[in-house]
Amino acid sequence: MSIFLYCTRLITHFYLHSYAGNKMLHESGASVFMVVINNEELCTAGSDHAVITWVTPGAKTDTNILLGEDPKILSQYSGLPDTEYHQVEVSGLKPSTRYWYTVESGGVSGSLNSFMTLPAPEGKLLFSLGLISDVHAAFGDSVNDVNEKYFGKLTDYSGALFEQCVRDMKQRNVNLVIITGDLTDSASELQYQVLKRSLLPAFGDIPYVVCIGNHDKYLKYAGRGEQGFLQYIANRAATRSIFSIMGCQLLFLDSCVPDKDWGQIGGEQLSWVEERLREGGGRPAFIFLHHPCNGFDVWLGAKDYRRFQQTIRRFPEVRGVFYGHMHHHKVSTSRFVTGSLPYVELPATVQFPCSYAVMRVYEKGFEYNAYKISRLDLSEMSRERTIFKHGGMTIFNLYSFGGIGDRSISYSSGRLHRHKQYELSITAEHAEAVELLARAQAAGGASCAPGAKSGKTRVILARHDSLGLALSSHLRKIRLHGVKASIVREGSWGLPEELKKTNSK
Repeated sequence: MSIFLYCTRLITHFYLHSYAGNKMLHESGASVFMVVINNEELCTAGSDHAVITWVTPGAKTDTNILLGEDPKILSQYSGLPDTEYHQVEVSGLKPSTRYWYTVESGGVSGSLNSFMTLPAPEGKLLFSLGLISDVHAAFGDSVNDVNEKYFGKLTDYSGALFEQCVRDMKQRNVNLVIITGDLTDSASELQYQVLKRSLLPAFGDIPYVVCIGNHDKYLKYAGRGEQGFLQYIANRAATRSIFSIMGCQLLFLDSCVPDKDWGQIGGEQLSWVEERLREGGGRPAFIFLHHPCNGFDVWLGAKDYRRFQQTIRRFPEVRGVFYGHMHHHKVSTSRFVTGSLPYVELPATVQFPCSYAVMRVYEKGFEYNAYKISRLDLSEMSRERTIFKHGGMTIFNLYSFGGIGDRSISYSSGRLHRHKQYELSITAEHAEAVELLARAQAAGGASCAPGAKSGKTRVILARHDSLGLALSSHLRKIRLHGVKASIVREGSWGLPEELKKTNSK
């Protein structure tokens, strides 16, 4: 048997059985550990840093990234060794610059990929905001909703995820933390008490402001609703409020209707928004609430979103609108009403990808970057708990994680900057996919991820920041491997948009 076929056989055996717990292979009486790079993801590509994560199922090994401006001259950056869950953050990058990188663990390489850093916003840095949404602290008293039943909502780990999120944000030196609702899961007395006594004090001397979410207003599960929110965690007399920091206005709205999952801002509150913006005299303003307010969505956002947009369109000093509720990354605009103004949906801490965000505010704009909480084991647990396996799981994960332009944006002087990412991959039956993975490893590197159909696996051959680079890579890879492949643009709605399919025999 050739060395190539021998390795292919080992990798095939490992990949097909690693998730069932068979992490050690036995060949001729010897124990052999094989490494597979799985679920490699570019989490954030800011103006001066980037974060990449991946998993090596069943193999605790080293964590390395080779990165540089020239694909032939890459420098090594390392993370924690001896782990299945890998994360590396590279700082000191240049704005508006293309970088090339490949990940390495246990002597195995991922594909050679590229990304662009964001342009830095104009002016000096004023302050940094930590952004959290949808904590769903349950403590044995959850509502057992559709997300918990079918889509990996980790209510049993909600407290641990929140505590780690706080530790992560402290390391990023945020000046203020904002939580856009659903701190509780059922608004019970116990959940509010634990938040007040055990979780929120973890911020220490970092101030925080909270919006109320629909789960925080529940009464139908014997919850305390708005009364509990105000009594235990809001530290104010009303559910809406305004906060000033470094010459900027932060407006916090109540978009929740008792015992309803859809939202409503209401005419009286819209008048309050207009009055506060007029009183601000053109000072930069940011608006925070719980429900989406840029169109209809599957969980029913704010029903009066059009009135909201018509209200704020007269105030160009509004620089961003931020909300949660949907448990996924998404950035959108209302082109014909508010132009390039970004509407930013924050991810949930309690559900894949188990993330938070940091917004750095400058004199003329801001930069927004999302990060996985430093519990990648729980992030992967949430990913795997999706009840609709194979295609359903893949589609939901793509929806939740979004594209790089949903996780990293720059907004400066009225211009929104968000990069794209194109994936070159081959989807095949498991046995065929692992054989291709072995060939691709021998020819420069590759990684894998679940396919969008039952019994299928994706072999990722490259990810690039431009379609041109993806097409060039496509020509080289297809000539090399001689198999069916596609280029897709990663995004936040269901399956990525398929741009090109090529069959080669």
